[in-house]
Amino acid sequence: MKRWVKIGIAGGLALGAIKLFKMKTISEKVVSNLSNPRIHKVDLKGMAFRTEIQIQNPTKNSMNITKPVVTITTNGKYITSTSPSQKIFTIQPLTTTNIDTIEILIGWTTLAGYISGVVGKASSIIAAFKNKDLKSIAASLAIPMEMKFSLYANGIFYESDAEKIM
Repeated sequence: MKRWVKIGIAGGLALGAIKLFKMKTISEKVVSNLSNPRIHKVDLKGMAFRTEIQIQNPTKNSMNITKPVVTITTNGKYITSTSPSQKIFTIQPLTTTNIDTIEILIGWTTLAGYISGVVGKASSIIAAFKNKDLKSIAASLAIPMEMKFSLYANGIFYESDAEKIM
C-alpha cells in the first residue's frame, strides 16, 4: 500500500511540475494589448469608450482566461470600469485571439469632477458635438485618460500596463 501512495504522490508532483512549466512558458511569450481603444460616442448621457483586447499566443500550449475587466483612469486616479464577468475564453496555441468588444460609459457627472474650466470650454465642446467630431471633443476636455485591463489566465491574475487613449 505504501508503494502505491508513493507512486501517486510522485505522479501528482510530476503533473504539477509540468503544469507549472507550461504556465511559465505561456506567461513569458504571450503578448496582450488593447486593440483599437476609441471614443465610440458622445451624447447627453456622457462619453462611451470601446476597445477590444488582442492576445497573441505563440506557444504550443492553450490557456483559459476570464473576460477582462477594463478600467479607465486619469493620471492614475480611477474613473470607471466594466463589471467583472465569469465568461471564459480559450486561447488556442499558435493563434491571435480577439476578445469581445468592451464598452464603457462615463457619465458627464463623473467627468465634471476631473474637468477644470468646463464652462469656459463649453462653446468649443458644443461646436464639436454638433459636428460629431469626437477627437475635438476629447481635445476640448483635455483630460488625460488611460485604459488598462485585468483578467485571470489559467487561474493566475494578470493586469496590463495603462495605455493612453486621450
